[in-house]
Amino acid sequence: MKVNYLSVLVAVALVISATAILAVSVQPHGNGKARVIAHTEKEVSDALAKGCKVVRDAKTLKALTCPEAAASELGLQEDVRVFALDTKSNVQINADDVHLVGNTGAGRLVAVLDTGVDYNHVQLSDSIVKGRDFVDDDNDPMDLNGHGTHVAGIITANSGTAKGVAPDANVLAVRVLDASGSGFFSDVVAAIYYVVDGPDGLAGTADDFSADAISMSLGTSQPYTYKGFCDNVLPDMTNAIKYARDKNVLVVSAAGNSGGAGVSIPGCISYSTTVGAVDSTDKVARFSGRGNAVDITAPGVGIYSTWLNGGFATASGTSMATPMVSATAALVKAVNPAYTDEQVEQALTKTAKDLGKAGFDTSYGWGRVDALGAVNYIAA
Repeated sequence: MKVNYLSVLVAVALVISATAILAVSVQPHGNGKARVIAHTEKEVSDALAKGCKVVRDAKTLKALTCPEAAASELGLQEDVRVFALDTKSNVQINADDVHLVGNTGAGRLVAVLDTGVDYNHVQLSDSIVKGRDFVDDDNDPMDLNGHGTHVAGIITANSGTAKGVAPDANVLAVRVLDASGSGFFSDVVAAIYYVVDGPDGLAGTADDFSADAISMSLGTSQPYTYKGFCDNVLPDMTNAIKYARDKNVLVVSAAGNSGGAGVSIPGCISYSTTVGAVDSTDKVARFSGRGNAVDITAPGVGIYSTWLNGGFATASGTSMATPMVSATAALVKAVNPAYTDEQVEQALTKTAKDLGKAGFDTSYGWGRVDALGAVNYIAA
């Protein structure tokens, strides 16, 4: 079955209300409960005493569900709701030339934090590693939305028009958004730690996934878009991304689809490798987030990839550009397995095709990713 799906602003978006930052009040979720964030033992103790229940523990934070009245009385930060808004590109970024010399990303792993992945899809079934489902708290990250399957296919679909940038790489499927494309900020934070530390929660042990990159097509909408950096806005997210980078895992994030209004969270966090979108002529997409945090761009307009139930779809957004860069990072690691995350980022940005103003600019970053140049780059 072929599914045609085209949206000008296809992306996963973290929709943040002012109360999420200021902790003035919390929004109920339709079942008489509200979900909040606690950072200290006292905050947790006070919440438990009022009938709250811990539902997520992610190093720097605990998420709790509380009766609405108790949540408002406690004055804790709301757990940010996350929502999904909804290959000739290989030639454009020179990935086909990399494939011709035998580099298809074999042996490398990219973690995709999204709506899960349809791991039964014929184009994906041989490359998906089943990770954690943070929506249902189980180990079955099946995609019930489609967005995550589209993203995974851009990385590792194995043949035809939808062939991925790194078709022999593996994708670790981590589900943080439900069937409607909705989820919680705390689950995204917890998922980052899960990818780095493995199921036992301890880095450097036998169950570590050793991913080369975490690919996050996630981004806030206005007014939470930034022309500069935003490390202090959601410090738990900043801490998690920095933790991954400190453990040598590149974190690739979408710039968001707010155009000149700025770059979304987590793309505006300085530790992210942040990706904007260009069209097939290398012109920056109208919707692509712009700002100092943009590091690089990749094709993100009219991208054909895998969809649910063995189908295929065409979609646009910085969500589509992001996995192209994540997959290119896997190609770089395939020929330079000892490279650090910093060296991989250097290979990506220093070989990008310079577009717009000479050198760095806030629309293209350092330019459009060039897979052949990146894999041939000798990092310092």
